[in-house]
Amino acid sequence: MPCIAAAWIFLLCSFTTVESEAGTIAVDLGAEQGVMGHRANGYLVSIEPTDPPMDLILPLKPTSFRGNAGYVLKNYERLRLAGVTEFQLTLGLVFEHLALQIFDINQIGRDGHFAPWLAHVDRLIDQVTERRLTVLWDIYNEPDLAASPMNENDRLKEGWRLAYRRIKERIPGALIVGPSVSRYRLLKPFLQWSEEQGLFPDVVAYHEYEDPAEALSYVSDLRTYLKARGLERPISVNEILGQEYWTGAGYTAGVIAAYERADIQSAMRACWPDPQDTSRDGVENTCDNPTLDGLLYVDRLSKRPAWHIYQTYADMVGARLAIMTDDPKLHALAALDHESGTLRLLLGKNGDRSGESTKLLLKNLKKAPASWQAGIVHLCAEQIPDVGSGPLVAPVATLDYDLPVVDEEIWFPLPQFFHSDAYRLTLGPGVSCGSGR
Repeated sequence: MPCIAAAWIFLLCSFTTVESEAGTIAVDLGAEQGVMGHRANGYLVSIEPTDPPMDLILPLKPTSFRGNAGYVLKNYERLRLAGVTEFQLTLGLVFEHLALQIFDINQIGRDGHFAPWLAHVDRLIDQVTERRLTVLWDIYNEPDLAASPMNENDRLKEGWRLAYRRIKERIPGALIVGPSVSRYRLLKPFLQWSEEQGLFPDVVAYHEYEDPAEALSYVSDLRTYLKARGLERPISVNEILGQEYWTGAGYTAGVIAAYERADIQSAMRACWPDPQDTSRDGVENTCDNPTLDGLLYVDRLSKRPAWHIYQTYADMVGARLAIMTDDPKLHALAALDHESGTLRLLLGKNGDRSGESTKLLLKNLKKAPASWQAGIVHLCAEQIPDVGSGPLVAPVATLDYDLPVVDEEIWFPLPQFFHSDAYRLTLGPGVSCGSGR
């Protein structure tokens, strides 16, 4: 395998074939898998009408937002201007908050009374139609966590039936989202019941927080289930990223990459209590403060590593390329913008403690944009270190060089890519680390 020792501090290797090595990411410039859709660029409740400032929101180019009426209605115009096109309005949760128009689903049908629930549904329909808003109707949030879980609770099933029919009657063409259960494994019993009752959701939604390596298998299993029943529907994983690793850089990048590749309709970042933030009464919950679901630090202005990851994802445009890795703990997403000739990559490690160096392989360079045929592109590689819940001013540039394009394949090592870090790379003419992308 011939290697070129360059005066660039790292080794650049060009070759026709390469043996698979631990920690290798292979990107095929000749294998396009559709267009980048930013399906995982969704958020959950953690915003106010004036906070955070728009200069912290606009670079993320959000595409979807989910929340109860209090959050959706007061932030609708601001988020629409920021680029959000999908709003999921949640009607009932497992607690009550009158100011935010949250109905406690444990109260539905208590003592045989369903009128308060229907009155709540009607009030929200009135507000949405009066303002001529476009929302998807998310009837329940995590009904499996009710005092009596929905699959065993006739009152909650009746509440779903009443809300479903009232919305459909009053808003022809309205789309119902659900059941938004807390784990994928709890989804199918509800789907079977709702199919039998003629109350099947228009968008099938669930929450999932596990290893990103499992995300695609859940989506594939659900698609198979729906297709077998002639019930193919859009899929929304309307809460992602679990509490234990929710601020982790590599985990966040891996989850985003998985759901973008899954070609679902949308996925929303979850909010959790923030153990780093005891600035007010006890531990702050990012569901209750304007930190973009914890993308911002406890001062509500400084950026955490995940903010930079979402910004990187937002900037990835063009064709999504086929990627292979040789380690289930190594995740990647690649986008090729033919117009500018720019290749962008987002990489993440989720608990990889092998100690192996990580290598990036670019294959099928004859399919690269015409601007690459001059023989030189610029490489900017930046580490997004996992600093836990702490702030990160900016990613750390590790490679910033002109890269010769002389063969069908090239590879190079990625320095300082540790066990739970993320990485972003930009290659193309006119690229510089100083411009960020």
